[in-house]
Amino acid sequence: MDNYLEVYTQWYPNNYGLSDYPLECHVTYDNNERKSLFQQLTKPQQELVNQQKKYQVRSLFLQNQYLFTSDWEFVRLNIDDDYERGKRSQLKCDCGRPLKYQFVIESKQTGQEVHLGIQHFKDHLGIPQSIAEDIKKGVAHVDLALDELLWLTAKPIAFPEDLWQRYVFAYYRNNTLRRPIALNQKLADRVLAFRQVEMPLFIADYLAVLGEINQVDREVFDKKESSFLADKQAFEKYLTDFDQDIVTPLYQTRIFFARRLTDFIKLDQFVNESYEAAKNRYFDEILSFCLSLKGKAGIAREKAIRNFITYHVKKYEGQTIIPFIINKYETYQFTKNFFFAIPKVYRVGIRQAIKRKQERRHLKNRKAAELGQ
Repeated sequence: MDNYLEVYTQWYPNNYGLSDYPLECHVTYDNNERKSLFQQLTKPQQELVNQQKKYQVRSLFLQNQYLFTSDWEFVRLNIDDDYERGKRSQLKCDCGRPLKYQFVIESKQTGQEVHLGIQHFKDHLGIPQSIAEDIKKGVAHVDLALDELLWLTAKPIAFPEDLWQRYVFAYYRNNTLRRPIALNQKLADRVLAFRQVEMPLFIADYLAVLGEINQVDREVFDKKESSFLADKQAFEKYLTDFDQDIVTPLYQTRIFFARRLTDFIKLDQFVNESYEAAKNRYFDEILSFCLSLKGKAGIAREKAIRNFITYHVKKYEGQTIIPFIINKYETYQFTKNFFFAIPKVYRVGIRQAIKRKQERRHLKNRKAAELGQ
């Protein structure tokens, strides 16, 4: 079937129309409500909320360059989840004041670290009162943004598994396009983190995922890429693998969707050798190595893989790509899921290497037949 959305509808008739998900939130909690709802979260969920808070505060400092004109730079935010004003605190300002939020700031000149509460930025760092107030307001806004997560969890709204599956299907389809588009790696990382702790998504992230899905859909239909190999079993293996694949260095370094071989490796050409010949030689090497593994097992196989990775990195660099390729070959050999899982540059290159090998074998067999006549 050509229309890949029709394929998905047939495979998952109950999943294509996404379940309702809140698209706005106007709730604001006071400190006591916020603390009560936070304590109802699981430990992994609490850790994720704190990670989000630390990430957003760090982004706040970077984007607004609060300390740009001073000798100080923001290092990290420490959070005391058990803080009770006047009763209990594990964190303190350098002046001794108990803290829920401890800002760690470092001197650019000396490397000295200071530990501050939000109230003491002006006194300790010598920054203008206006900037200190902006920082205070910014941190309060981060708390308000995280109220959305607490509200969604309390409703309760579950992690949108139907959206996740549709999202991975968009990745799957994107990787089969003639020119795959570069999808937002940070968004995929964040969505996966929420899925792993069974927590609803920020509404903005939910909408951003829909945007990525629509972007792939538009690319398919605008470029009239109607041809699509529908294989439900292959997709479901891809779906199972996606959690692990998306956190590999190949994705993390954002080169998975690169369009040139030289984006992955350094390809040296022999004297008088064309780029095309060098590229063919490179993929022939990978094919020969993969086929050579069929006769090896145990320690010998592990050693062969280790040696080939070392050789590849030394000769071509590309530290992220070759372990990924070999891992997928070990799992799937040269089946559909091997080719679906790897970058298009390598999918095309290895398929062409297989075709060249088959042509050489066919020519050899034909000559042998002619000699035998």
